[in-house]
This record gives sequence, C-alpha cells and structure tokens, in this order.
Amino acid sequence: MTENLQPATFNLQLLETWLARAPRSGTVWPGLFPQSVCGGAGGVSKMMRGLNQHPIEHFLHRLAEGIWRHPRWFLFPQLVLFGVAVFYTATTLKFKTDINDLVSSDVGYQRHWQELREEFHVQDDIITLVESPDHEKNRQFVERLGAKLEAETNLFTDVVFKRDLRVMGPKALLLLPEDKLSGVLNALRDYQPLVGKFSEVTNLNSLFTQVEVQWRASLGSSNNNEQFAAVLPALTQIVEQGADSVQRTGIPPSPGMTTLFASRGDPTSGGYLALAGGRFYVVTCAAPNDSMQAEAILRLRELVSATQAEVPGVNVGVTGEPVLGYEEMKQAERDTLVASVVALIIVALTFIFCYGHIIRPLMATGALLVGIGFTLGFATLTVGHLNILTITFVPILIGMAIDFGVHLIARYEEELREGQEERVALDKALVATGTGILTSGITTAAAFLAMLLTAFKGIREMGIIAGGGLLVCLIPMMTMLPAMLVMRGSRASDRAKPTKRKAWNLRRERFERHWLARPRIVVWMGGIATLIAAIVSGWMYFDYNPLNLQSQNLSAVMFERRMIEQTSRSALSCQMTASSLEEALELEKRIRRLGSVADVDSMAPLIAADQGRKLSLVEQVTKAADAIKFETMDREPVNVSALDETLKNFGRAVVGAVQFMGDAGDESVKAKLLGLREATGRWRDAIGAAPGDHAKTQTTLYQQALFTDLDHTLDALRKQQFHEPLRAEDLPAGMRSRFIGRTGKFLLQIYPRKNVWEHEAQEEFVRELRTVSPSVTGSPVRFYENTTRLRKNFQIAAAYACVAIAIMLLLHFRNVACVILALLPVGLGILWTFGVMAVFKIPFNPANIISPTLLIGIGVANGIHILNRFIEEQHFSILGKSTGKAVLVSALTTCTGFGSLMLAQHAGIGSLGLVMALGSAFCMIASLTVLPALLMLLEAAGLKLGHGWLTR
Repeated sequence: MTENLQPATFNLQLLETWLARAPRSGTVWPGLFPQSVCGGAGGVSKMMRGLNQHPIEHFLHRLAEGIWRHPRWFLFPQLVLFGVAVFYTATTLKFKTDINDLVSSDVGYQRHWQELREEFHVQDDIITLVESPDHEKNRQFVERLGAKLEAETNLFTDVVFKRDLRVMGPKALLLLPEDKLSGVLNALRDYQPLVGKFSEVTNLNSLFTQVEVQWRASLGSSNNNEQFAAVLPALTQIVEQGADSVQRTGIPPSPGMTTLFASRGDPTSGGYLALAGGRFYVVTCAAPNDSMQAEAILRLRELVSATQAEVPGVNVGVTGEPVLGYEEMKQAERDTLVASVVALIIVALTFIFCYGHIIRPLMATGALLVGIGFTLGFATLTVGHLNILTITFVPILIGMAIDFGVHLIARYEEELREGQEERVALDKALVATGTGILTSGITTAAAFLAMLLTAFKGIREMGIIAGGGLLVCLIPMMTMLPAMLVMRGSRASDRAKPTKRKAWNLRRERFERHWLARPRIVVWMGGIATLIAAIVSGWMYFDYNPLNLQSQNLSAVMFERRMIEQTSRSALSCQMTASSLEEALELEKRIRRLGSVADVDSMAPLIAADQGRKLSLVEQVTKAADAIKFETMDREPVNVSALDETLKNFGRAVVGAVQFMGDAGDESVKAKLLGLREATGRWRDAIGAAPGDHAKTQTTLYQQALFTDLDHTLDALRKQQFHEPLRAEDLPAGMRSRFIGRTGKFLLQIYPRKNVWEHEAQEEFVRELRTVSPSVTGSPVRFYENTTRLRKNFQIAAAYACVAIAIMLLLHFRNVACVILALLPVGLGILWTFGVMAVFKIPFNPANIISPTLLIGIGVANGIHILNRFIEEQHFSILGKSTGKAVLVSALTTCTGFGSLMLAQHAGIGSLGLVMALGSAFCMIASLTVLPALLMLLEAAGLKLGHGWLTR
C-alpha cells in the first residue's frame, strides 16, 4: 500500500527520525522509497526538506516527476508550437523604420507634428544628390531623372529639380524676386535674334542654315555682331547638347530655360536646385505616404542606375530622412541576422568546449532556438512590429537565455558524477538549481518589464519583447531540455566517482584558492578599482548625433554628410504655423532676429508685398513673348547627312567670323566663337561614329525636345497674368499645399545656421524658436526631444529595474543582506564598465544606453546562483562546483552573444555589443572574486547566511 503513496504525504520529522534509526544497507528501505528515486537517506531528506520549504520547489519536483514519466509530452507539442510561431511571425511581423514610431502620438511635440501634417502637405523629402565638376553633366542627369520621376505619379510626388514656368501656373513670374524678373525680360530681348530664327524654321537643319545665312549677311554690321555675340553661349549649348544626345542613350532633354535665360556657368540662374556653385545638383521628391516610402526609395535607386548608364561620369547618392531611416533599419536587420547566427554558433561551441561533449550543449541550443521562436510569435502577437531598438532582441536572448540551460545541465551532470540515478539527478537539477534559474530568469525579466513604467513607447516595447521573451524562453529550457535529457539517458562516463573528476575541475579550484586565501586583498583591490572607475567615469559623454549611429559606409550617410559640408543652410528645418497673413509676417520678423536662424521660407511676404513694379515687368515679358510665333515643327526623322553638311558649313562660317574680326577683335568673343566651332566638330564626329540609325533616332528626339520645350516655354510666358497681384490661391498646387494649410493657415519653414544633426546646435535652435512659439515642430525638434527623452527614460528604466530586482530578490531570499550581496557584482561590474568607457572614450548613444538596464538583469543572475549554492552548502569553493563553472560558462556565452553585435556595420549596434561584452565580463569577474571573498569575511566574522535570516 505504501508503494502508491506520494513522498509529499509523509510527515518530515517522523520520516527523518525513522530513517536515522533504520539500517543503512545501501540498498533500499523495502516497500517505501526505491533508491533509484531518492538516492538514499540523504537524498530523501534533502528532497523532502525542499518540498516543505517553498511552493516553487514543490512545483518543480512535480514537474520533474511529470517529465520523467512522459518526456514526449513536453517535447513534441512544443516543436509543433514552434513551427506555428515561426510561420505566424514570418507572415505578420512588420518592421518600422521611422524613429518617430518610438514615441507615443500623445506626447506634446509629436502631437504638434501630427497636427502640422494634417493641416499641410508635409512629407519628408527623398533627396538625390548629383555630383561632378561638369555643370552640363549634372544638368543632363537631373533633367533625365526628373522626367522619369514625373512619369511615375503612383510612387513619386512633389518632384522638384528646377523652377519650371510651365508647371508653376499663370502667376509664376510673380514668385521671382524683382531683379530676376528683370533678368528674364532682358534675356528675352537679348536672345531675340536667335529666338526669332526659331520662329522661321521647322527643324535643326533649317535653323543652322538660317543662322549661318544671317551671320554671313551681318558680318559688317557692328550692331548685329553685338546681338549675335550675346547669344553665343545659348547657341553653343544647343550644339553641345546635340552632340551629347547622339553620344548618350535615353531620351535627351532640351536645353530649355537654361539655354534661353541662364548665364553660362551659373546653374542657379537657370532655376536648378544646385549647391557649391553647381558642383552638386539636387532632385527632391516624396512618396505619396509613409507606407510607400520603402517602395519609392527602391524604385528611385533603379531609376538612378538607369540614368547613370545614360550620363556616366557623375557621382550620385540618394539621401534624406526617409532614406536614412530605411537604410538604418535594413542595416540593422542584416547586422542582427549575422550577429544572431554567429552568436548561436559560438555559444554552442563554447558550451561544447567547456563541457567536453556535444549532445547536451546541442540540446540546450535546440531548446534555445525553440524559445526564440516562441518569443518571435509573442512579439508579433503583443507588439506586432520591431523597431531600431527592439530588433536586437534575438542576439540578446541568445546571450542571456542560454544561461538557463548552462546551469541546468551543469547541475544535472554534477549529480550524475556524484553517483545519483538519472531520476534523482533530474529532480535535484530542476529543484535545487531550477529554483535559482526561475528566480534569476524572473528577476531579469522584471528588470525588462520595469521599462513599461517609462513614458517612451520604444522603451516600453523593448520591455515587453525582451522581458516577455525571457519568460517565454524559460518554458522550453525548464521542460523541453529536461525531456531531451531524459530521452537520451546517461552514459557510463557521467557516473564517475568524485575522486575521478576531470583534472581541469581541480585546476579551477586551485586557481580560485589564489584569491580566496587572501579575501581582504581581493576586497581591497575591488574597492580601489571601483574608486578609480567612479572618478574617471565623470569623463563619459553622450553622443546624440543619429548620423554617428549608422554605418558610415552607407551611401545615404556619406551623401548626407556631403550635403552638410557643401550647403550653406541645413537640409533639416523646423516648421511654425500662423493663423493669418499678419501673424505670419510678424512671426517671420521675430524669427529672423534669432541668432541660430539662417533663413525662413514663407509665402506671406510674397503675397503681402507691393507688386506694382513686378506686374509691370510681367506685362513687358508677355508682350515680348507674344511677338514670337512659331511655325509647325517638322515631325519627320532628321536627315543626319543633310544636317552634317549644314554643320560643316556652319563651322566654316564661325571660323570666317573669327578671321573677319582680325587681331583687333574682342578676345572673349573670339574664344566663344572658337568654342562654338569645337562643339560643332564634336557633333559631327558623334554623328559619324554612331552605329546604324542611332544618330538619326537620337537627333530626332533632341530636335523634338528642343522645339517643343521652347514653344511651351514661350507659351507659358505669353500666358502670365499681370492684371492682379499674387494671392494665396494663385500659388502652384504643390507650393500651395505645402505653405498654405487646409484651413488657410500659413507655414513658415525655418532653416538653422548651424549643423543641427549635432545636439548643441539642435538645443540652441529649438530653444530659441520656442521663445517665439512653443508649438514649433520639425525634424530638429523631434531629433532633440527623441534623443533627450530616450536617454532620460532609459535612466528611469534602469532605476525601475533596480527596484524590481530588489523586490524579487527580497521575495526569494527574504533577507536584506542577501539582496545587497546579490546586487554587489552588478554595481561593481557596471561601474568598472563605465570607467573603461571613459578611459577609451566610448560614448553612450541612443543605441547602447540600454546597456545599464541589461547589465543589471544579467549581473544579478550570477549573484543569485552563487548565493543559492553558498547557502545550500556553506562552502567557499565556487569554481570547483557546477555553479561556479556554470557562472563562468554563462558569462562566456553572454559575452559571446553580445560580442557578436560588434560585427555590425551599424555603429550603434556595434557599440551596444562592445559595452555589453565588457559589462558582462566585469560582472562575472566581480561575482567570482569579490563576492566569494566578501562571503568569507562575513563567515569569519561569525555571520551565517540563509533564506530568511542572518545569524551570528
């Protein structure tokens, strides 16, 4: 009858009294507890004492019994659930690239940004930067790329690379400053001889024939010579671009407004967006909405590559905030994947090397993979996406959750070596060491879950995924791993007697005695190192610049830095709104007085200004344009043979003009004429060298582009209105939606004087603007608030983590002294890490600021396991026991898990890996040296540690 009774039903005191009196034959006590279950009287006594001490131990004992009897129930269902979780994650999990996704929408500055986007059409620009010393190559590139972007209206909006009269509406000229408007009128008059010829011809062949005839007829007239000298730059560009059209593929752009109204060598006067005197040309566009940004970026890069094939010899990069965010997330994904694979491999190899066999470490690695799969499903179910903070959780879990398996297997193998049967070894591993595993796992998870108390959305998501992930990983580690151990069984080598322990276990003990024999020296050395670290940690600093977090080899980052270096005003800007025209004018006056402000873009001054003089100039422009009428353009393919002959004759006429001028002629005019002659020869050479019908096709396309563009441009000039001044509703659609809101509010776009990627410039810029309007918003405001709040909230999270861990430790040990001792290695390890960071100038940044919170959770696990084992045996040798070995191995695996992040190209993730590897190593050193030495000193002072008391 007694065989069917559960051990927990016996009275502990009576049972131990009976066992003490019973004969110890070394076999069994008949009919009661088989030795295979209890491992003798000592095994029963210890096991029963544990059952009466704590409900968790009772639960773990019952769990061990269930796993021993039905291991497959704990293995195969979890494998099925793992497959479901992975499939669910692969089909559902999203990645969010915008740093604003880290912030709750109800935060003040974020709410101001959302209100701005609801009122105005504000979409972050995707910027294409085109670089070469050749202005014409740059112009050719942006014209071709711009045409491609404008054709794909499903992906690109607000395409801007020049101010084009044809799309800016009937009052476009009123948007120009008065001096530029006068320049348009003068250029139209100066180019009258050339433009007049266009009105008399229908194709390129007849154009150059007429110009040649007119030129020869007017060689003796000084007035005509001056007129033709004025149009030489435009005529030269027409010839040069004709040659380019034959030498390049793709649809050639027209010279357009640059030819007619721009001064050669001054790209900005032709309406193009240019920097550094034309070395850099700029094309900006935007995706229709945030969800289409990734698709738009990828398509833009395809179009850039296609355009580079048409216009080789230029350096082109795509940048802007959307591109930087997209690239950062993609780089983080690649880095995290590489780090996860490397960490998993090295962790498994470390485990195998330290334990000298393969199967059980691989079992722990398999259970870890299942736990990570569960965590992925958990993250998808609870949060639904990953961001730049939470994407690193997989390597983090690899480095931390493997520790559960390390400690469990280490204790299991130790019990086998001590001669225990498999069932008892499993029970003791799950009950004695499992209690510490559960405590450390739950305590570390509590440190993460404490992040839920912060006000930063991204940190809360990190707390949910990392904290919940650790708890989820406990399930396969405490159930599936023991089930696999049971199913495999033990080997003869596992049952070696204590006297036959491996030599390296003894070496660890001897090595440990070097500092355990001198505990005061160890404590003093730890104190001195801590004091030095505390002093030098004052040198630490925080790097707020988001650009410094990313891979510096990314094209988007390199070109963003080039823009910062080359432009006189930042591409980043702030926005402020005004309810009326008068308020907008007053705000602009106040803003321009601020020292941190370089410029302000607003439509208010244009609308409010006296436009009488401009209206008169526009009227004159329209009359000059109206006087020019065009014949119908020839639609037939160009006769390139006839054109070649015409160009030959034209070149001779140019040479004749130079000879006619003689030595007394104007040298600058001669130089322009010789340049025109050289361009004509290059066009003829291109026609002669072109294969097949290529010259005919490209020249025909060029002719159509030239004549059509000129006709449309002059038509736009004729239709310019001058009877009424410019009003808000007269603005071009794209400009109106950006600067005039849905309810009639006015937008002021404010550009900083300094580089506001840097925190100090951000702070100054934002602080000064907030003296004008507290609701100012824009990228500098969001960057400043996000990074500042991120730092502050992670500091709060670390404090909450300390409180949460202290509570969990107090619940476990029920002893304040044990709580302090368990936290001691954490404090020392973190402070030593700060000291090394300060000495080697490793800054904190928005990516690695999470490390103190992580280290608190990691470091306390070491203290829990060491104190548990010390209380259990009151023995100072830690490294010689499975616990010390497990602490050492788990520290190595943790360092490996985080160290793998150092392989990342993303500078922020790499710095997180470096700091965490250092911190994990220091926490381990403090746990294995200072803590045991301090325990020895406490023991020598007559103090004994235990759960719930500290006695003398």
